[in-house]
Amino acid sequence: MSGARAAAFLLAGVIVGGVSGGAVATYLVSSSAPPTNAPSSTLPPAQTGGVLPVASAVPGAQASEDVVGVVQDLLPAVVTVINYLSSGQAQSSGSGLVVDASRGYVVTNNHVVEDVRDTNAGASFDVVFSDNRKVSAKLVGRDPQTDVAVLQVQAQNLKAATLGNSDDAPVGASVVAIGSPLGEFQNTVTHGVLSAKGRRVAETQDIFLEDLLQTDAAINEGNSGGPLIWVATHQVIGVNTLVASNATGLGFAISSNTVRTIADELVKNGKVVRGFIGIQYQQLSPRQAAQLGLPSGTAGIVITQVVPSSPAQTAGLRPNDIIAKVNDQTLDAEHPLLSVMVKFRPGDKVTLTFIRDSKQQTVDLTLGQPQQ
Repeated sequence: MSGARAAAFLLAGVIVGGVSGGAVATYLVSSSAPPTNAPSSTLPPAQTGGVLPVASAVPGAQASEDVVGVVQDLLPAVVTVINYLSSGQAQSSGSGLVVDASRGYVVTNNHVVEDVRDTNAGASFDVVFSDNRKVSAKLVGRDPQTDVAVLQVQAQNLKAATLGNSDDAPVGASVVAIGSPLGEFQNTVTHGVLSAKGRRVAETQDIFLEDLLQTDAAINEGNSGGPLIWVATHQVIGVNTLVASNATGLGFAISSNTVRTIADELVKNGKVVRGFIGIQYQQLSPRQAAQLGLPSGTAGIVITQVVPSSPAQTAGLRPNDIIAKVNDQTLDAEHPLLSVMVKFRPGDKVTLTFIRDSKQQTVDLTLGQPQQ
């Protein structure tokens, strides 16, 4: 697994956990049995020719059947991803979904394909389909900053899921999650609602996952990379990624709109290239702000070095300048520069608000290509 994760959240890609529910099943069986001392002769005779009454329609039955239809439709597109060490030993597993049947592209989470010891990728991968076919997969690309990765398998009668528009799904919509919790309970289906949209959760100290969907559909370890499906449309609106460790029914999925954008770039380039400012920096501390006579609560980053011939140098930025904002976004502990720059690409224009000699200024800057 990559890096130190936020303490309050668990990425759903590790093989750990437990199972419960036996007591409930036992109770249902025992409570349905007739008393042993009840003589059968006391039972009333069958009515209307021995035909039992027909049950009336059960409220919500149609919704249940809709869920069954979703599962039957999309289960063949959901896979289990097994991540191996160079020794050939399986080190972790998660879930994924086929998004392109003709070319064999499978979307999953970056942390599913990472080496558990560092931030490198695993040595090799297998994909297991719902019919238990196991095939090898190659890594096309991965993006740690959005936790999206793409694998490719040899196309062979594959079923692909459709990535819907996550913006269209309303809060309260019925959703289904499918995956392989704990790495062994393949093809597990859970059902819930879309609880909220636009959530922002820290994955590491420097990486915040943006535009997350929140759901109360059960998401457990090993569900990472599996789909969150909008029941009404049979379309995938999210890729499950993490759960809150200290709460029930608090799971999160990367929005399908983010997944589509990142996956397209990974397929085209093998990586996501983000816009380059050309600075080295450190976070502005409260002590530094006080020493510089800045107002209490001033946030930002202090430039320690400007890369020669970079956009920053062209724009006239200098060491000791304090960048407070990128466009309208303040750079603070919850919005570090690395996270803010996730959505920008080379050629994009941004406005930087910076402080020099205690005076606030702005400068427009065209982002460049990262230097090798």
